[in-house]
Amino acid sequence: MAKPKSKTKAAAQTTTSAAAAAPTATLAARRSRSLLAQSCRFLGTTAGLDLTLRFFHGLVIISAKAADEAVATRSFMAASQLNLARRYLRFFVLLDCIQNVLDTISKEYASLAYKTFDLVEWSCLLLYFALENLTMLHDMQIHVVPWYAPVLVEANKFWFYAITASILRTIAQRIGLFHSTRTPFSKRRQQLPPPPPPWRRLVVDALDLTLPASFVGWVVMDDVTIGCLMTLSTILAWRDVWGKAQQ
Repeated sequence: MAKPKSKTKAAAQTTTSAAAAAPTATLAARRSRSLLAQSCRFLGTTAGLDLTLRFFHGLVIISAKAADEAVATRSFMAASQLNLARRYLRFFVLLDCIQNVLDTISKEYASLAYKTFDLVEWSCLLLYFALENLTMLHDMQIHVVPWYAPVLVEANKFWFYAITASILRTIAQRIGLFHSTRTPFSKRRQQLPPPPPPWRRLVVDALDLTLPASFVGWVVMDDVTIGCLMTLSTILAWRDVWGKAQQ
């Protein structure tokens, strides 16, 4: 009977070793992908494609203020078309926001404060995309409406509120303010707060906060400054979106 036990033990050790090596092999496979393969995965996601267009959008906003009138005119047209292309990409993001709001409401969170910040952020983003989508036909010159500007102003207010909620949540996470507000009996069903995001995420949100604030008129900035801030925040966010696309 000793041999079967030895074989069973060896098989168990082999299975355990294989399971332990699986994450390492997966990580090695990700690293071994060529830059072209990684770029294809990145651009194959909505977030990656939108971030790429956002980068060029920021650059052409800056070049639209060039001294050369021909360059400025073409840059202005390019900025308008890139903005419309990004609108197409994020048109159905509204559905993601609805799902995230429903998930946030239904899930048990270890921290009520964290759940509140999550719910506020996703609810405001939902309202932002819903209002912005109402103006799509106007931007496409299919159905021009007189309420285009005021609706976009209200939409950007909700975008501002969503970013503010994200900033406050990040700060609270970094200083460790989120604690369990539930009884130990229910901890198994609770959604624990994720690890604190890097400080880079806070910088990105702070830069992005200026965009809706300037659109609404709460902050006065010229187009060159807006383009620079948009480009900088895009570069800082690139690493996170790129890494997520490779998973």
